[in-house]
Amino acid sequence: MLPNLQYAAIRYENFHSEVLLPQVFPLKTPLSVAMWQAAGSGLEGGHPSLAQAKRANYRPVKVGLRWGPVWSTAWFRLAGRVPAEMRGHTVALRFSSGTEATLWKDGVPFQGFDPYRDLAFILPRAKGGEKVDLLVEAACNLPLGISTFWWDHPELQTRWREPNPGRLESAELVVVDEAAWRYAQAWEFLRKLMLALPADSARATEIAGTLRDIHASIDAQDPVPGMEDTASALDELLKGGAHEPATACVAVGHAHIDTAWLWPLRETRRKCVRSFANVLRLQERFANFHFLCSQAQQYEYVKEDAPEVYAEIKKRVAEGRWEPGGAMWIEPDCTCPSGESFVRQILHGTGFWTREFGARGAQRFLYLPDTFGFPPCLPQIARLSGLDTFITNKMSWCETNKFPHVTFDWRGLDGTEILTHLTPGHNYNSSIEPADMLYGEKNLVVQDGQSFFSSAIPVWLQPFGFGDGGGGPTDWQIARAEMAADCSGLPRFEQHRVDVFCGRLHAGREALAAAGRPLAAWDGELYLELHRGTYTSQAWLKRQNRLAESALRDIEALACSMPAVKAKDLAAFRVRIDRAWKTVLLNQFHDILPGSSIETVYKDARADHAAVSDAVHAERDAFEGGLAQIADTRGMKRPVLVRNSASTARCGVVKVGDAIIEARDVPALGVKVIDAAEIGPLPHAVEVKASKRAVTMSNGIVRVAIDLAGRIAELEHLGTRRVANMRDAAGRALPLNQLALYEDRPRRWEAWDTDRDYFDKCEMVDGDCEIAVVESHPLRGEVRVERTIGAKSRLWQTYRLDASSGRLEVFTEVEWHETQRLLRALFPLDVRARHAWFGTQFGAIERPIHRNTSWEEARFELPGHAWMDASEPGFGVAVLDDGRYGRSALATPEGAALGLSLLKSPLFPDPTCDRGAHAFTYAIMPHAGDWRAAGVDHAADCLREPMRALALKPGRKGALRGAWAPFDVLAAAPMRVEIAAWKPAEDGRGRILRLVETRGARGDVQVFWNTAARRVSSVDLLERPLPREGVVHAAGAATLLRMKPFEIVSLRVE
Repeated sequence: MLPNLQYAAIRYENFHSEVLLPQVFPLKTPLSVAMWQAAGSGLEGGHPSLAQAKRANYRPVKVGLRWGPVWSTAWFRLAGRVPAEMRGHTVALRFSSGTEATLWKDGVPFQGFDPYRDLAFILPRAKGGEKVDLLVEAACNLPLGISTFWWDHPELQTRWREPNPGRLESAELVVVDEAAWRYAQAWEFLRKLMLALPADSARATEIAGTLRDIHASIDAQDPVPGMEDTASALDELLKGGAHEPATACVAVGHAHIDTAWLWPLRETRRKCVRSFANVLRLQERFANFHFLCSQAQQYEYVKEDAPEVYAEIKKRVAEGRWEPGGAMWIEPDCTCPSGESFVRQILHGTGFWTREFGARGAQRFLYLPDTFGFPPCLPQIARLSGLDTFITNKMSWCETNKFPHVTFDWRGLDGTEILTHLTPGHNYNSSIEPADMLYGEKNLVVQDGQSFFSSAIPVWLQPFGFGDGGGGPTDWQIARAEMAADCSGLPRFEQHRVDVFCGRLHAGREALAAAGRPLAAWDGELYLELHRGTYTSQAWLKRQNRLAESALRDIEALACSMPAVKAKDLAAFRVRIDRAWKTVLLNQFHDILPGSSIETVYKDARADHAAVSDAVHAERDAFEGGLAQIADTRGMKRPVLVRNSASTARCGVVKVGDAIIEARDVPALGVKVIDAAEIGPLPHAVEVKASKRAVTMSNGIVRVAIDLAGRIAELEHLGTRRVANMRDAAGRALPLNQLALYEDRPRRWEAWDTDRDYFDKCEMVDGDCEIAVVESHPLRGEVRVERTIGAKSRLWQTYRLDASSGRLEVFTEVEWHETQRLLRALFPLDVRARHAWFGTQFGAIERPIHRNTSWEEARFELPGHAWMDASEPGFGVAVLDDGRYGRSALATPEGAALGLSLLKSPLFPDPTCDRGAHAFTYAIMPHAGDWRAAGVDHAADCLREPMRALALKPGRKGALRGAWAPFDVLAAAPMRVEIAAWKPAEDGRGRILRLVETRGARGDVQVFWNTAARRVSSVDLLERPLPREGVVHAAGAATLLRMKPFEIVSLRVE
């Protein structure tokens, strides 16, 4: 038997749908409908334009029409006249194609339609007799593309598996009785509030009693008089003030539009126009409705595609009700991009909004509601960009441990803190039901402590509106926000801008500080206990992103280093390079780079990265040609120009044509002209020996034995006489670089996830393989392994050991054709470590690798950049990589087991994910001391930034002889300073040098200038003046500065 309130709620729900809602549209008249579809429109083709649609020949159709196929576009022409009986009334178009669609009015996108909205107000006060001639552009997809999910109705799931899933459901003019509409909304809001409150509460009882009385007084056959008579009683029931003590919620309209996901970028452009037009129409109707959209790229789309819509947006922004905020160009993935990419996301996002909207475009908060975890460099980057607040939602998705805070200080690598808010409603697409409001308040109180009202901030943010696929708020959602403003039983609700919310959040923090009560703090990364597969899916794109970041940094540095470059040429270069950067930043979106989009998205990404690569390589070739022209090669027999893009000077082996040579002391970000004919003495030549049981290589630093299964049977660090391999209980050495295939069938989000039990089904890749020595040179030894892996795949690995190098490189090529499998490389080490260090953006992070608590157990797969290291006093082993981001580390009784995830092969949402050819490199490096003393980070930098060598013509006179770099950066050990950027300034005034301390040490850093440096000043990441103590510059000679652990310093050089 149902409890009384639930019984009443069902009865009142039926009353709402059967009696109240029909009164909202008292008059209706159908429109005639004709349809046109252009041949070739669809996922791979373009969208037919308005001009084409106006010229097209239409065929008559009727409501009930099924249309398709998926991804096609249909234009509907709606015609008729407003009946005389509609005179004096508000008249709207009611239209549904069963898909997303755009209403065009007077040649301009007027409003969007989707499954959540089918009403467009077209005549605020009809005269009767007006001609109606409208065009609707319908896209045969749902807000979430053509995919359906477990929460969708079975009929919808069935229909979207059929050839023609679109369905013309309505096309009519209706009179809208707004009083009846508000009455119906209030009734349903109160009914839901009654259910959300405790059943035994006085407020629930009050609502139930009043609704019962009103229900009894309305004649279902003629409800309007009763509705008019009881409207005031319904309004009174909505008032009474928030309960005490109550929290205060700031509600803001929001349209989270994934820049690509289950649809391609070209569809996103239409989603943006539809969603933004929706908001403009709603702001005409609701004076207190405020709206946030957070991705500058999407504004640029609308500016290009719908300039009339964009002009209206600019007016709303100037008004203060439309907020362009969030700081970044798009909402990026935060696992794979470099630290410098985060800087550029903010630089381009903030720059766009400031140029477009002036003071209203100034940014205060970083808003990333849907990104899958956050690295510890972000607080410093945000604060150095003028941001004081970080807002997210995604940490509520942690599947093992509930994140303990709502509002807290997030402390980054360097100690910088940013006030952070995890929206407690746990939904950036909220429909703000009464239950949602109470849920958000409950989470705020519980997560921030039982003594909440004396120790935390009673203010929270609730974004609302349909999102992911866009659309944004509806009128009934805004009505709920208005009804909640002063409603007994709910938090205090107010619609406002997010920057206003931030002001209140900071005021609350100041009040706590004044009272001597500290706010909770979280130190280090914000690790999401979910979506760990995104470290690996679409691995080709992750590596391509890293190569693009590296190449862009390289050519910017070349442009700034070229002698006698003209200011106008540098300005033109900056325009070209900005275009390339924006393409890379776009493809860092948090469903593109993580690997969680459909196949078409990745076809587009391949084309984008190919274009960036072509453009960057053309720039690089031109710059290197210029350097070759000024190289002095007199007296040299085989002159070679060697370039080093790494952040520190280095020695290394390079190839010039078929020749293998050694380059020594090539300066950071610099060049050196050497004579390859002059070979200096080697401390120890590389020795390669093959036997029946193994192939061994040694260079005086390390010795490696590769067994007949292609694994590292033994890896010895000769200086410490330590063998890196873990030993089993019987004392046998376990092989390193043991490849393993795992069944990879996550419970739900396939490309996104790697589940904790994936290792239960493991197939070790062993058995004999083809193995051969392919290089035996005093400077380099190479052993090549070829084998079959899995059911259909082939793998080639080349082990490379160079003279004077402490790392064994593993160049890997794979023809990958597995399905729902995960390929990993395992490194069981004879190292006793309870913690390991991992490279991360702009630094390094130490993590526990035991499993003492559920927090450590949840970290079975970890994100990282470039390297990871397990060490004990005196000895350690590092694994380096050139673009793999998923890794694992586990302390065992025998030592420490490191693992590197290489490839994944999900079926959803892209069934072709990563199938095909791959090439990548990783390395293993045993060493004395810890990772700092051994220079593990420097070795990783060298692996990821190989030196380039160009053969030169001998006997030429030039200005460049020997070694040269634009500057030399000297830092006292144990510091290491990364040169993150050497770029043209955004405003054309000089160049920007960005330095980052990456080892967690502090000390003096000297920059010795070999290029013009009349004036050097400190700036922030937006390149605005930033007063900073400890910068001393001697014009044209050197700059001295003191850097703190993991500090980012930007200098303007003029």
